Amino acid sequence: MERIADKCVVLLACLALVVLAGSVDAVRVVALLVALGASACFELARGRRPAVAEAVCCTACALAALVPGAWVALPLACYDLPRVRSRWALAVAPCCVAWAWAAGVPATTAAVLLALVACSTALSWRCGRAVGLERELHALQDDLQDKVIDLREKNRELEDARAYESHAAALAERTRIAREIHDSVGHQLTRLVLEVEALKVMHRDDPAAVEELGELSDGLGEALTSMRTSVHALEDSALDVGVELNRLAGQSGIAHVDVDCGLEGAPPAEVSRCLVAVTREALTNAARHAHAAHATVHVTGLPGIWQLRVENDGDVPADVTGLEGRGMGLRGMRERVEGLGGTLLVKSDGRRFSVFASIPRKGQA
Repeated sequence: MERIADKCVVLLACLALVVLAGSVDAVRVVALLVALGASACFELARGRRPAVAEAVCCTACALAALVPGAWVALPLACYDLPRVRSRWALAVAPCCVAWAWAAGVPATTAAVLLALVACSTALSWRCGRAVGLERELHALQDDLQDKVIDLREKNRELEDARAYESHAAALAERTRIAREIHDSVGHQLTRLVLEVEALKVMHRDDPAAVEELGELSDGLGEALTSMRTSVHALEDSALDVGVELNRLAGQSGIAHVDVDCGLEGAPPAEVSRCLVAVTREALTNAARHAHAAHATVHVTGLPGIWQLRVENDGDVPADVTGLEGRGMGLRGMRERVEGLGGTLLVKSDGRRFSVFASIPRKGQA
């Protein structure tokens, strides 16, 4: 659009030259039409055929200078010279004006013509500079927008990591509290129950004392049961499958472990413990026996089942028959999964060893 406006201004200047020349003849009209056509061809061919565009521009300038009376079109013909790749292109404009003056153009008219040609090329250079700066500005805006998007993504990742760390810390604190209660209060209550039972034996000849000690033993037993129930509930609430799987991945001794936990809701406590136990045993076997360098853990929840797949690229046999008889690892995993009504599949293709567990949802199997 800027180019069109500039060329309209230059065309008005050419019409002013026609008025200055004192007469309107066919040569001047044709010269202006040829200059307009050359300018349009330059715009069309510059992107795809730059050599053709430059040849059209230089030819239009030469014709305006050489044809008698066509010099009125020189400002428009010279407008595109600053856009020609050759560094000598701008020298064409004064040469054309000098040629026109030598061909009989009055000195005053030649001076006005030179000034208009200079203004025309200056307008072209200014417009090119403005367009270039606008493109650089757009590129800078796009780059800044991309960086803003990247920063937002990084910020979101940091927020997720902070939330994950806070959640993991809270779960770890719950687990610590549950263990401390179990180790301190639970052991004390157990010791008191044993002491009361010993006193009952010592005072077995005193029915009243035995009865009172029995009531005390029953109360301590209820307190111990309540404490154990609370500790188990606290441990179950502190078990997050995603957190535990990532913790196992970091402690497995395998260089690269990718964890993908796609569970929308928390499974029941017994299912969570089973998934974590199977993953722990599978990663331990991959590191200790297969010497794996890379492993993947994928957990997903489907409408009727929970699925777990653990794969590694270690040294594994092509035939998995008889592996369960060599140790308690695979057998223990199978017992845990089948105890919840699920199935465990172990297979190998000679390159990757995989453990696949499927556990049905209760009431949806």
